[in-house]
Amino acid sequence: MDTDEAIAFIKEREERIGGRILYRTYSTWYGRIGKEKREYGVFLYSDGKSFIYEDFERNPQILGIPIKTKNKAKYEKLEVSFPASDIIEIARVTKRSAEVSLYNGKDLSRHPNILDKAFRAIVTKVVLKNGDVLFFELMEPKEFEASARKFRSNA
Repeated sequence: MDTDEAIAFIKEREERIGGRILYRTYSTWYGRIGKEKREYGVFLYSDGKSFIYEDFERNPQILGIPIKTKNKAKYEKLEVSFPASDIIEIARVTKRSAEVSLYNGKDLSRHPNILDKAFRAIVTKVVLKNGDVLFFELMEPKEFEASARKFRSNA
């Protein structure tokens, strides 16, 4: 169930994009080859035409208690969008191979085998027409794939 704060947030986003949000989820980990990586994840949503993802400033915590750090890096807001029609591939890959891809600056991701599926984290890889490769650790990856397929076919 959405809190009043969450409802207000969704309404503000809908006003900004000029339409209703038809799909939304949270990615607990995110990366884009050659660009950025977020260990704490991003909010991902769609109006049916485009997918938008953004992060939020997150202060370090231990067991929910904020801690102060001396060398805190300056926070820069991440907000990126891409047309649903630009998605050319969606695949499930191992998180480890996604991390290797981010580190090396090229797609070295690999599909999980049976052991990987049982013992390793699996993430969703999204490849766009412009060559961008994004990785999302989604809470409901099958729901994302179904929504992306539907929005691509309507575009």
